Amino acid sequence: MRFVALLVLLTVPVSALAEHAKITLDVTAKETVTAYVDQTPPEHGKNTRPVLKAKAGDPIKIQFLLTNVYPHKTLENVVVHFYIARQGAVAQQPTPDLGVEGVLVLESAFEMDFKPGAKAGARNTLRIDKPGVYLVRVESRQTGSDHEHFAAVDLVVEAAKP
Repeated sequence: MRFVALLVLLTVPVSALAEHAKITLDVTAKETVTAYVDQTPPEHGKNTRPVLKAKAGDPIKIQFLLTNVYPHKTLENVVVHFYIARQGAVAQQPTPDLGVEGVLVLESAFEMDFKPGAKAGARNTLRIDKPGVYLVRVESRQTGSDHEHFAAVDLVVEAAKP
């Protein structure tokens, strides 16, 4: 039985087994949490998202880095999509509908070719004044793969003390 499983594994093309992106996402309020690469499908991924608490109005620092981990393949026209969206609860599934009025707090995207080992990222500092639960997420799109990668953090913004 093990021989058959090994034989099947050896017949799968290496490109089907390889991952194309590594992503790290750091979110800092009074402390820092780091999310590492996950993949879709399913849209919400396979791993539990880390949770960070902050107070309304506190500065929140966000930094992400996406790396093409293919050693010999350029990923062309990849979209790197970043957003912060209001959600109903920690660990909400599915992810928030970004088309609903008032859900998005911040959204950005850029498109580029990633040569082997190429990296791209961003740093932001912002304040969220409205208490609630938010999803902070960075994701790849248009990689030409049967799946995409992302990293995400659930951010709980509590009311500031008067």
